[in-house]
Amino acid sequence: MDYRKITCDSDEFNDAVITIKNNVLSKNNMPKLIVGTGLSASYGIPGMWKLSEELKAKLGVHNDDDIKCAWIRREKDINDNGLEEGLKTLSPDEQKLIDEIRRVTADFILREEWPRLFDIYQESSGFEKLLIYLKSTVSVNHGLIDIMTPNYDRVIETLCDKCGIQVITGFSGEIFQKFEPLRLKKPSDYYAGHNCCVRLFKPHGSINWIRNDNGEMLINDYDYLSKHSDDIEIIAPGSSKYEAGMINNTFRIMREDFNELISEMNRPYSLLIYGYGFNDTHFNTVLFQNTKKNVLILSKDIKEEVLEKAKNNHMVTAFFQKDSIDFMIYKGEQIEIDKSLWNMDVFADVVLG
Repeated sequence: MDYRKITCDSDEFNDAVITIKNNVLSKNNMPKLIVGTGLSASYGIPGMWKLSEELKAKLGVHNDDDIKCAWIRREKDINDNGLEEGLKTLSPDEQKLIDEIRRVTADFILREEWPRLFDIYQESSGFEKLLIYLKSTVSVNHGLIDIMTPNYDRVIETLCDKCGIQVITGFSGEIFQKFEPLRLKKPSDYYAGHNCCVRLFKPHGSINWIRNDNGEMLINDYDYLSKHSDDIEIIAPGSSKYEAGMINNTFRIMREDFNELISEMNRPYSLLIYGYGFNDTHFNTVLFQNTKKNVLILSKDIKEEVLEKAKNNHMVTAFFQKDSIDFMIYKGEQIEIDKSLWNMDVFADVVLG
């Protein structure tokens, strides 16, 4: 199918940029961000494919026969449909396998992430430019940038440090931080005086969360984390995500508080969705019900069902790639464009300037 083509230096595209800035990136419509693995991948942190290879290497030859056999039963589905789809049929009676997937995943992401953090801090990037842009735009009276990510890594926290933006995680302390829900729910009671803060929701956990008898602690010491990687608190890929997110109090609060924010129809805000695979059914339901807010999606690959929803809702703008061609959906029309604006680095240069 042939699509109408425009260039990113055309008057028509420049008009679209002005609209996007007003509707999605302005003080009056400060976006709530949903950031997926596209951000991590842009910094070289492995995604699902490399994690799948790591799990195959470790679990396919596991010394526990129950774990090894349970994994082998899943391998064809994983090879055919990808890691998350292949694990969706995991059941509670396979808890040994679920626990081992979590342990291997946490150890792998920690080892892959840590050596990259300093480079992430040093190098400029499109997401850093986005944070700086929002920092300069956010209301003085409500200086919050809300971000939800299912990612386990600390890329967002690192970039906030670089930009001089306070990160609110709900945890409090210095060396051993404890979770205090009200810090996430009512940050103004604790962080008054900051011109801008990022309130970060991680409903699938983080590789610097360590489980203990009293809940979770946030610890950023690599030696400690690597020695206690068995206790890193994340929800691993598979069917247990929603159930674990309801049972674990910290996960549940992260999920429910962010859902509450994006369900508030009376407050002015927009949604910016970047590098997100739309694999979380629960969040997708909330997103797709919210048809009266401006939405901007930046993602190389977008599922057809999401593209159709974007075409049927003129408040959604999407930048993506299909068959190696760059597209945008704008006011219900799919248009071929000459730049890869799904790439945050390109988007920042073209749109943010």
